[in-house]
Formats: sequence, C-alpha cells, structure tokens
Amino acid sequence: MKKLLAIPFLLPVFLFAQQKKTGDFIKEFLYVKVSPTLIGVAEEPADLHSRSALTPAIYGAVGLKMRYAAVGFSTGYFKWKPARPTTPRGIDITITDFKQKVFPVIIAQWHKAPYEGQDYWGRSSTYISGKDMYSIAAGGSIRMFKTTKMMLTWGFTKWKCNVTRTYTPRGPTNPITSYFYSKEDYKMVFLAASLVW
Repeated sequence: MKKLLAIPFLLPVFLFAQQKKTGDFIKEFLYVKVSPTLIGVAEEPADLHSRSALTPAIYGAVGLKMRYAAVGFSTGYFKWKPARPTTPRGIDITITDFKQKVFPVIIAQWHKAPYEGQDYWGRSSTYISGKDMYSIAAGGSIRMFKTTKMMLTWGFTKWKCNVTRTYTPRGPTNPITSYFYSKEDYKMVFLAASLVW
C-alpha cells in the first residue's frame, strides 16, 4: 500500500525528468516550413484568361523529419483576381540532408485545391472548378542558423480542373444554351524561398 501511495508523489519527478528528452525530441524531429512563393501560369485551360501573369502565394508545412526526409501536412493561400481565394491543403514531402550545411533538395506535394473562376466572351462563358494539384520542385538548402535552414526551389505544378463551357446563340426570344464539359489542367511554374525549422 505504501508503494502505491508513493506513485503520485514520484509522478512530478518523472515528468520533470522527461522534459529534457521531450524538448530534444521536438528539436530533433519536428518539421516546420514557411514558403513565400511566386507562381506563374505556364499553360491554362483554353478560353480562360490568366488572372495575372505572376501571383504571390504563401505555403506552410508541419510534420516530422528524419535526417534525409520530412513528411508533413501542408496548406497555402493565393488569389487570382477576380476569383475567390484558394486555400490548398495536402501533403508535403521534402528530401534533403537536414544536418549538412549546404545540400540539394527535392520537394513533392499533393493538395486538394478548390477554386472557382469564370470568364465571359459575349454569349459564351467558361467556368473552371479546381480539384487536385500536384507539384514537384528542386533546388538547394543552406543552414542559416543552428536550427534554421533556407531552401530555394524552382518547381512545376499541374492543377487538375473541371471545365464547363456555355454558349447561348443569338436569335429566338428564348435561346437554348449549350453546355460542354471537359477535364483540363493549369500548368504553372513557381519559385519558393522556404525557411525550415
């Protein structure tokens, strides 16, 4: 019975002893990345005008890292006017040597990226609905401080979209509108300067 009563009194001692190990675990394995990004449209679905030639964006990731790789949950934000903002959410995989001062880096990402955009051309219109976004990037990383690395990467993104085109002919009082459905892609290039902890 005395042994059982001693457990609640020793619990704070055990917790205090574990604090250093927990701090080391977080420092060693936690992966946090913030990536200011510049996106350029290389090719877009036919009949849709690019919202802008270059668009600023911000991406971030939180996850676990080992020496040569990191995997984490990723999210971002960007806006092509006049469409509503897009907030991609998905997975980020980063491959590099986190212990080396200078080292190449490869990044692969998958995001669910909802998006809605529409263009009008007289009696026709094109409506875009964004779906999955796949990205690959390569570059280099350099250690800036003891626990911080900077990664400069150049990449390519393919954004799968559903496209609906409508056409309303001239003529009768109640013309019939035609609808055409297809699956097309935005193809984009991007430059990212990432800080990694």
